[in-house]
Amino acid sequence: MTVEIWVAAIACVGSLGAAGFSARSANRSTKVEESKVDAEAYQRAKAVYESALDTMEEQLKQVRERLDVVTNQLTQEQDASIALRRQVRDLQTQLAAMEQTVADLRIQLSKAGIQMPGHASPSSDQTGSKQ
Repeated sequence: MTVEIWVAAIACVGSLGAAGFSARSANRSTKVEESKVDAEAYQRAKAVYESALDTMEEQLKQVRERLDVVTNQLTQEQDASIALRRQVRDLQTQLAAMEQTVADLRIQLSKAGIQMPGHASPSSDQTGSKQ
């Protein structure tokens, strides 16, 4: 009976070893499969990320181009505004000079004794009375 026990024990140890080996092998296979799945998921995520990054870079390029256009338009508008302000100042200066010329001519006409119809003499303008 001792030989039979030894044979049974050796068979049991062999079976347990084979079972352990099978379990480790199955565990390794599972880990390999999980790694493959993780790698595939990583590649998909990487592709999505790179696509989004490419899209954002293109949008940024377009925004910069539009900014350049708007900046150029703003510069042109500012230049036009400056030119128009200068024209307004020049016209105001000319208007003031013309008003002074008209006033001087009225004084000269008044001194010469010539009255303009519908206009008060410069001396009456100064006193506040009108004809």
